[in-house]
Amino acid sequence: MSDAPQTPPEADEPPVTPVLTPAQSKRANQSLKGMIISVLLTVAVAVPVIALNPAGNDDKFKPDVNVTAVASEAGQAADFTPVAARMPEGWYPNFARWISGSADQIDYWEVGYVTGDDGFVWVRQTADATPGWIAKMSEDATASGSVEVDGTTWDSYTRAAKVSWVRKAHGSTLMLSSESGDEVLREAARAVLEDQSGSKK
Repeated sequence: MSDAPQTPPEADEPPVTPVLTPAQSKRANQSLKGMIISVLLTVAVAVPVIALNPAGNDDKFKPDVNVTAVASEAGQAADFTPVAARMPEGWYPNFARWISGSADQIDYWEVGYVTGDDGFVWVRQTADATPGWIAKMSEDATASGSVEVDGTTWDSYTRAAKVSWVRKAHGSTLMLSSESGDEVLREAARAVLEDQSGSKK
C-alpha cells in the first residue's frame, strides 16, 4: 500500500466564486450603463424617423384649397369670372391665387391641379392677355397649331414636354398648361368649358 498522500476528488471541492476588485466592478458598471445609454439613444433617434415614415401609409398630403371660395374673392378684383371648375375624379387643387402687381402689369387668376396620375395642370386666366404674357406663361413655347374640344378651338403652344392651350372667350383669355399629355389637357378644357357655360359674365 502506498504512503503517498491522497488528493481528494475534485467533485468534493466547493465552487470558487470570482471576486472583482473595486476597480473591476466600477468598469463593469460603466460598461453596462454605456450599453443602456446607447440603446436609449438609438431608440430616441429611430422613433421619430418611423413616425415620419409610417409603413404602408399610401395617403398623400393634399392641401386644403377651396377653389370656389378663393375664386369668389378674386372675382371682386377681376374684370371676369374666375373659373372654379369641377375637375375629373382623383384630381385635387394644389393652390389657387390671384396674381397682381407683376412687372408687366397684367393681373391673372391661377389654379394648379394635381392629376390622378401625379401629373400637373396649370389653369391661368386674364382679361389683359398679350403675346408677351402668353410667351411668359408658356415659357416661350412655339405655336403648334390648334385643337378642337367639344366644338371650341384652342391655340396650342409647345415647348419640349410642356404643352399650353389658349382660348379667348367670355371677356377673358384662358391658358391650360401641362406636361402630362393632350388627354389631360382635354379633360381640363372640358371641365373649364362646363364651368364657364354655367357662369358667364
